[in-house]
Amino acid sequence: MILRVPSSFPSYFPLFFPLLLSFLLTFPSVYPEPSTSAISNRGDRGGANNRKDKLLNVFNIVRFPNDGCNTTESSYGVCYTASECSSLGGNSRGTCASGFGVCCSFSMTCGGTTSLNNTYLTSTDSDSSPCTYTICKASSDICQIRLGFSTFQIASPSTQQADNNPNGRTQCQTAQFSASSAGTPAPTICGTNTGYHMILEADDNCNTFSFTWSSSSTATRSWNIHAMQIPCTATWKPPDGCLQWFTGTTGTVYTYNYQGGSHLANQNYQNCIRSESGYCSISYTASTFEVSGTTAGLVGDSCTLDYVLIPGGALTAGSTPNYDRFCGAFLAYSPLTANSAVLTSKMPFQVGVVFDGTELDPAGASGTYTKSTGFQIAYTQVAC
Repeated sequence: MILRVPSSFPSYFPLFFPLLLSFLLTFPSVYPEPSTSAISNRGDRGGANNRKDKLLNVFNIVRFPNDGCNTTESSYGVCYTASECSSLGGNSRGTCASGFGVCCSFSMTCGGTTSLNNTYLTSTDSDSSPCTYTICKASSDICQIRLGFSTFQIASPSTQQADNNPNGRTQCQTAQFSASSAGTPAPTICGTNTGYHMILEADDNCNTFSFTWSSSSTATRSWNIHAMQIPCTATWKPPDGCLQWFTGTTGTVYTYNYQGGSHLANQNYQNCIRSESGYCSISYTASTFEVSGTTAGLVGDSCTLDYVLIPGGALTAGSTPNYDRFCGAFLAYSPLTANSAVLTSKMPFQVGVVFDGTELDPAGASGTYTKSTGFQIAYTQVAC
């Protein structure tokens, strides 16, 4: 006899379960002992072992995978039994697996090391620089680590407007966040990046994440970063080399520290957008675009220091001429005096960011500075 319990079984089943076990143990006649002849034909599958197998079938009912889950605090956790959650150092934040498990929340502070999925890297008032976290693969099948910045606020980059060229405006001089990757190096960032994310290639020797800041810094330091491990076999795994990954037919891409009012120096990465089924091109429109230059939008070879890469960007998708590089005071193909739509049919859909290490202001134009706010670019995929 094998008891099969549907996933929608009533929530009071855990209360009934001990009584069921007691019943099975106390009344063995429910499962009659086989005859001696039957035992000889079945080998060791008779008597007490037969009852044990039937009891194990009952225990198998409550086994469940340790999948991700949503906690009652609107964060992410992992589904474990209550005892497993406690032994792993987690906190129960809601239920999962039809009430048989708890959604276990994990977090760690400076100096911590973990291999548990869905762990949060958190700050405290007593943190000192450097503050380093280490995340190791939960299994050999892990290929990527996604950092989701639920909260991210440290000192902003330099905004000092100096007349010397080149100058250090946009550099993360007071505080920095760095992340190791087994693939393309991740850029160092600072400022306010709440709501943004990073995708890193998982390292066989573990990945490290560090916050550093100068002793003279008085800026607010607060972070809460969700670290999710992505299996190599996951059908939804982002392509290699994409620091940010966007899905859906519409969305918005920002430069790091856009909320802080300035883009960051030394940035070189790709924002990738999944091409959805039935969509063959994409349109980009900026509500804010200030990437070098002073008064107009620039394209092509005119962009040499700070620029955005949109392969095959044109007035209409697939048309010529088209350009890959865009910079200046506006994102535009033509005219270059206001933001306008740039379209492309080149796949994969990508918005590359290339910002050098300094700002170069116009020679002999004291008080005139290149645009350095960064960008807010909305995308809309266009049906075939």
